[in-house]
Amino acid sequence: MKNYKYIIAIFVLAGLSACRKNLLDVQPTTLLTKDQIYGSPAGVTAYFASLYKDMPIEEYSFCNGRFGQFPGDGHQYTANWSDEAFNSNNAGINEENWGNLYKAIRNVNTFIQEIATVTNVDAPTKKRYSAEAHFVRAYYYFGLVKYYGGVPILTEPPTDPNALLKQPRNKEEEVWDLIKNDLEQAAADLPETSDYGRANKYAALALESRAMLHAGSIGKFGTVQLGGVVGVSPAKATEYLTAAYNSAKTIITDGKYSLFNKYPTDLSKNFQYLFYECKPGDSNTEAIFCKGYDYAATQRTHSQDLMVLPDYIRSPIGYDNRLEPTLDLVEKFESKTSTAGANEPLNIGTPASYVHYPTLSGPFENKDPRLMGTVVVTGTSFRGATITGQRGVIYNNKEYTGNQVLQYFDVNTLSFTLTPTNVVGTGNSNSNSLTFWLKKWTDPVTDRNLLYDYSSRTSWLDLRYGEVLLNYAEASFELGKDPSEALGAVNQLRVRAGVASLTSISREKIRHERMVELSFENRTFWDYIRWRTLTTEFNIRQEYGLDIYYDVNAKDYVFKKVPVGGGKTYQARNYYSQIPGGERSLNTALIDNPGY
Repeated sequence: MKNYKYIIAIFVLAGLSACRKNLLDVQPTTLLTKDQIYGSPAGVTAYFASLYKDMPIEEYSFCNGRFGQFPGDGHQYTANWSDEAFNSNNAGINEENWGNLYKAIRNVNTFIQEIATVTNVDAPTKKRYSAEAHFVRAYYYFGLVKYYGGVPILTEPPTDPNALLKQPRNKEEEVWDLIKNDLEQAAADLPETSDYGRANKYAALALESRAMLHAGSIGKFGTVQLGGVVGVSPAKATEYLTAAYNSAKTIITDGKYSLFNKYPTDLSKNFQYLFYECKPGDSNTEAIFCKGYDYAATQRTHSQDLMVLPDYIRSPIGYDNRLEPTLDLVEKFESKTSTAGANEPLNIGTPASYVHYPTLSGPFENKDPRLMGTVVVTGTSFRGATITGQRGVIYNNKEYTGNQVLQYFDVNTLSFTLTPTNVVGTGNSNSNSLTFWLKKWTDPVTDRNLLYDYSSRTSWLDLRYGEVLLNYAEASFELGKDPSEALGAVNQLRVRAGVASLTSISREKIRHERMVELSFENRTFWDYIRWRTLTTEFNIRQEYGLDIYYDVNAKDYVFKKVPVGGGKTYQARNYYSQIPGGERSLNTALIDNPGY
């Protein structure tokens, strides 16, 4: 018997039992031998816990282009790479992830090879284990190919430990084919249900719908370069789109999942709680695959709530305003009665002719309820406080702008003061023109005074039925199928949201619905990538916020659209990341991506 040892980063064998129903319940460990791994279901579970931990899920711990990092600078979240939030457009994965993912690939390849040879596991169980490992491997390669295009493919443990240092890049299509085949094997051999945090048949199908839609879109809208090392041919586009369509349709037809609708009388809360009530033990009909956070079991938590708090209610330890939605994002949400399926600018007028509102939330009150389930809107309550972004006042048709939180305006001296007067001069945010904050993914229950670093436990809902409906709609439309399929899928989401149904469908309407439904789920940037619209959408692209003024004479509020920051620009080379320089210096067979 080979004397293999497996490095497992976070989970122990001690105290495990085969009846565990939650992957989070597995405890930390260091080294396990082959006999220990395959000697019991608990050992296999411990090994899978490590494999799942290494999956490149872009969730709370993805920051500054790294997976599994403390999010100390929330300005680098993926949402900031698009037009969902302000700040950086320095999109790209950190160099160290290349090596980390290939280490993970070696581990899963070893498992796939060894599970086929062990004699103490029955054939059906080995088949299921192998299928689950193929799901994990597909996720690893998806994390590589969407950043880099074609990468070296390893499907077996290398006999030469330096094999990767000699291997050139495979063609991008070959990587997509591997992902497709792995996920189809996983879907065929996995059960329909699984323990929390582990893949089942439908998780494999949902990931296939996402990955194949990405690949098919590149084939339809992109170009092939470097002899196929990057890019997908139009001929393969149809194959990949068909795979996306079929996998999504199977999930829909089988009827095991449905849209979350637990709070039908409060549709904004319903949308917000969709992303909160996906913890172990929650009943969430939409959740197909989640990454859980449970300190008691794993000492693994995150800091999302701390990072996105409005400045006014920031934690005593600091941090705040790290993910602030743009006005551009807010205006993607239509009014409840709209059937346009397009952006809808706020009705606020211009400085020459403002529209006046009696409340700070006036311009947003008839918006799609998903807006207030996604974004903290000025003038609304959040974590026990009314959050306002008022910048100043208008008095006798002249603007006066404050410079601190909660100032008052003195009409006699025409100046701001901290001494209370009968005119509130500024709001409770000191961020100029940043008048929205993130609500999606936040914990609505925990007292805000208890928020600090690594105190958040909200799970990450990675694969959900709502995305599957959108994948199905888009794949169906791009394949030229009956328009009623795409229209029906999109309208299911709009009905759940409380927005009027569309009467017709188009590519633009499908894309718009994705932008609204999936905002801040780290899908928008990748949609721009696969549609090859990143360079056209962001060509010195100016993003906007709001300045809000209280009109002292009229005793109401006006809203002023203002530019925030410099323009965002992407170049054609940004459709792929640069192959890490350290890897290219070690392996001269690795050619770099175009434009670098």
